[in-house]
Amino acid sequence: MSVLFCVPAIGQEQILKQKIAGLCLWERLYQHAKRAGMTPLFILGSDSSLKKSVPDDAYCTDYSKFSCRGFGVVVLCRADVLPEIECLKYIASMHVPMGHLLEDKGLAVFSPSKDCLEFERAFAPNGFHELLKFVATYMEKGPLRCNKGKIYHAGDPLSIKELEDHLFKGLIKDTEGFMSRHVERRISLFISKRLVNTSVTPNQVTVISTIIGLIGAFFISLGQGLPQIFGSILFLVHSIVDGCDGEIARIKFMESRLGGVMDFWGDNIVHAAVFWAIGLEWAMRSGALLPLYLGAMAVAGTFLSAAIVYFTTMRKKTEGPLYTSVSESEQARRKSRLIKVADFLSRRDFIYLVVILAFLHHLDWFLVAASFGSIAFAGALLWIRFKG
Repeated sequence: MSVLFCVPAIGQEQILKQKIAGLCLWERLYQHAKRAGMTPLFILGSDSSLKKSVPDDAYCTDYSKFSCRGFGVVVLCRADVLPEIECLKYIASMHVPMGHLLEDKGLAVFSPSKDCLEFERAFAPNGFHELLKFVATYMEKGPLRCNKGKIYHAGDPLSIKELEDHLFKGLIKDTEGFMSRHVERRISLFISKRLVNTSVTPNQVTVISTIIGLIGAFFISLGQGLPQIFGSILFLVHSIVDGCDGEIARIKFMESRLGGVMDFWGDNIVHAAVFWAIGLEWAMRSGALLPLYLGAMAVAGTFLSAAIVYFTTMRKKTEGPLYTSVSESEQARRKSRLIKVADFLSRRDFIYLVVILAFLHHLDWFLVAASFGSIAFAGALLWIRFKG
């Protein structure tokens, strides 16, 4: 059943222009409705600047040019309200009985009449309330219970700040490592909050993060002491900044397959560069070839593991985060201890060990563990792949 998401906003265009975490309110409403499987429509007044920014198929200024025929359900949204995507998905899946109007917190759901007479009221100066009042005269009114997601008010600065805090908090993933969740995310979110209102793109942040990581690898190769300490700190900074690209992409609806691929391979290139830099510095200091062999093993294991993950779980993905687990099967992730261990080991908390060992002048210990560990990890991925 087709669902129309309608925002009567005549005389309230300024509300829809309010910025919320880098996007105008109308952009968030549009994206939330689209991702919930609805058809968004903004009924606008004479504000030409807003008309130019809203997609042509998503706004209407003349009732005679609009028809709601073909839509089984209408979701009516007040201009200063932002329902979460999960809330709209839940509403879209609801069965709304004919002759019933469900309403709560500036959101209403009903089935339109065949001639769409309700929408004459949507073009009134007080469209949302006029339409709601009219529909309520011949429908049985009841509460709208959204069991998933929330409905937020976005009509004043305090409400917008609370909404932004909620949006950014929602970027923290349950699958992240302890240090990433409690240390890196706090810093990366602080940075992302400043970047979302600029023209900086997620892909640009990915490139910057990769460059920082490669510079860190260069300093690690220069020798023990301050060079390796500085390089390992840059490696950590790379990891923190690397979190910003995904945060900006998700909160501004700028996710792309290219961005996901760049992020994934950029991380692995930096990790391989750091492993090789440790081996190169150790070999130059000791005059032995063993560190180079260990470095080569770590690099080979890193790229082999990355290739296995990419071709088994990421290559065919076009939507959502490209990398979420070493296994594409959610059922397998729940049952297999090996997959859970592999997912845990694929997190980046090991970077803190690199920093600590750099201060102790013992990055060689880390390289020994990484060389054999990366090969063993690649073997575990192959086992998961062929066993599944």
